[in-house]
Amino acid sequence: MVAKEYAILSTWSDSSPNDIGNGYIREFIKNGVTFIDHEESYLKYGNKKAREFISNTIDENSIKVLVYQPGPSDFHFSLDFFQSLREKVFTVMMIGDPAYYFYTKDIYYAQAMDLVVVYDYSSRYKFEQYGIEAISFYSSYDKSKYFKMDNIKKDIDLSFVGHMLIEKGRTKNIEHIIRNGFDVQVFGIGSKNRQISLEEMVKIFNRTKINLNFTSIGQWNALRKEPNINLRTKQIKGRMTEINMCGGFVLSEYVPGIEEVFELDEEIVVFHSKGEMIEKIKYYLEHDGQREAIANNGYIRALKDYEISTAIPRLINKIEEYRKLKIHKPAQLYLDKDFIKYYTTFRVLMMVRFAKSRNWGGFFEELHIILKNKKLDMRRTLKYLLDLFPGFKELLKRIFYFRERRQTSQDWGLRQLPVKRDKHI
Repeated sequence: MVAKEYAILSTWSDSSPNDIGNGYIREFIKNGVTFIDHEESYLKYGNKKAREFISNTIDENSIKVLVYQPGPSDFHFSLDFFQSLREKVFTVMMIGDPAYYFYTKDIYYAQAMDLVVVYDYSSRYKFEQYGIEAISFYSSYDKSKYFKMDNIKKDIDLSFVGHMLIEKGRTKNIEHIIRNGFDVQVFGIGSKNRQISLEEMVKIFNRTKINLNFTSIGQWNALRKEPNINLRTKQIKGRMTEINMCGGFVLSEYVPGIEEVFELDEEIVVFHSKGEMIEKIKYYLEHDGQREAIANNGYIRALKDYEISTAIPRLINKIEEYRKLKIHKPAQLYLDKDFIKYYTTFRVLMMVRFAKSRNWGGFFEELHIILKNKKLDMRRTLKYLLDLFPGFKELLKRIFYFRERRQTSQDWGLRQLPVKRDKHI
């Protein structure tokens, strides 16, 4: 089986409120793919020996394709390391949030890859502009985790599940819905219902008549402060697929490319403005039959195209098409100062982790890289160093948390320019 020639370099994330990353790993393993936990390997062996461990695992298992699935702000390994692996295997990187990290991390690591797999529509063209092969693979989920509940009462008219502190446009949309006389239940960090578990989220999707999906990106970036104009950026969210996997009806803010994922007005419904959002909320609350028919179509499509047990084998087949065409040519690697700064700052985080485990060999390896590069983001450095003082860090988190909560109920202090838009475009 071709999957036995694959290895996935990733790590488990028990803290994630959804199952997407872990689900991919599980399904790759089910298909015979070798799993290498880069976080576990790095903390166990340190920088140099972790690279040797990964390279040896590839050789010992006769691996021909390495799929790298990093976290959003992972900088464990240098580009040179992946460039060296690329000489002997076909390298693939799966990226979940290029709207946030394209210019700080993703495009740099992509230079050392034969193929980039992105979970959205527009980013694949951005990578191709840099001469990097890219394909879209829309978020897919495990039907044993996301499922339709039979005979459940739909006792919630409107609901939204998501982080409410990092994307203030969501707050404005929710407030607009409430001002128009509709009851909307909100779940997630920064909401009165707080963050909920995956199991609770699935139940909410099943109980809700209209599940809302907003597509603007968050204001907060883990690596750098984004310019205010980026608040206008939108991205395809996996949330609408999660909802459809549960048989829920999706009313989504429009984003270019959403038509590639689900058929509009047949499998999901979209809006282009606050006014259109209110119109469609009113309409679909009053037309149960149409709403349930669209939800059922979305459910059938989600199981057909985005259920993980069929999606991952299709992805492997797609990768194989590109691998057969590969002609290895070493890439010219560009390393700009911001990338070097974030890569070096990540060493501080690893130093803290090595210090906690008393792995002093790993600690001094990271220190050597810092002294060599001499570039640090001081804000992130301070944040990482605070991990050594958990009590003080928790106090600061509480201070900033309550400050952010106050801000979400206040005006941004930004005037939005009026934009005329034909709602049918």
